[in-house]
Amino acid sequence: MLTTLKVWLSTIAGTFINIGALIVFAIIYAALVLSSYFFIAKGVATVGQVLLTYALMFLIPVLFFVYQAAIIGRIQAGRFQWSTIALNAGRFILGTIPLLLIAWLLYYLLNKLSVRYPAPVTSSAPGTEGIPYPAPIHWPSMILASLKFALLGVALPLAAIHLWIEMASCNFRETLRSGAGSILSRMGRRFASAFAADSVLIYALGLLIFFVLPYTVLFVPFAPKGNKSDFAVFIVRLLLTYLFTFIGWVVTISALTRNAGDMSPQPTPSKSPAVAMEAAA
Repeated sequence: MLTTLKVWLSTIAGTFINIGALIVFAIIYAALVLSSYFFIAKGVATVGQVLLTYALMFLIPVLFFVYQAAIIGRIQAGRFQWSTIALNAGRFILGTIPLLLIAWLLYYLLNKLSVRYPAPVTSSAPGTEGIPYPAPIHWPSMILASLKFALLGVALPLAAIHLWIEMASCNFRETLRSGAGSILSRMGRRFASAFAADSVLIYALGLLIFFVLPYTVLFVPFAPKGNKSDFAVFIVRLLLTYLFTFIGWVVTISALTRNAGDMSPQPTPSKSPAVAMEAAA
């Protein structure tokens, strides 16, 4: 645990030291945020707006995976290799499709279960007075909500991140030549490391920064007096949300990449007679 915390803290320090890399990440993330905003806010009344909507539908996932490939590639290579980053982004897109299908299936099944176990409707009798009692806990709803968070909010993102790390670190041609058994074995080891204690701890620390803090900043009740003050507070909230999600995600992906590199299995020495005779000589 202490080693994991050291990796986390050193990653934070390294992120703020490498100002150039941080600026590159900020530009990609800003392009991703702006593209998502225009995709949501843009109407589809004209032909140009329809074409722009389709262009943004293509651009947003490309920017997202370029963002991930740039963070992982920067940690692994120590610099930006844009040809490798572009190639890895394409690999990430193809490799994430099965995980998205699994996520959709899990979401569908959990929704089906929630329909079968609906929460009871509580209604107060008219004319009753006094302090209303809180509704009793509906355990099926709580269990299903916890499962949704654990599976869709923790397990699948961790699996996806480690899949990207594996894709960025392996030699694609040699991996394909090694056969299906070797590929499945390697992916099994990678997914096992994704749910190791140190990996989960790093993701939990990152979750506090890129999710919990932005949610608190955006939705904590605070009503300043005056329109100008209200607008200024709104702008500050948006800026803080951008900074927390940006820094938290960069640090989390970087720390997981560093941790996965430290845990990657070393090649076992060959036991062939030729190697043994050479070592003896």
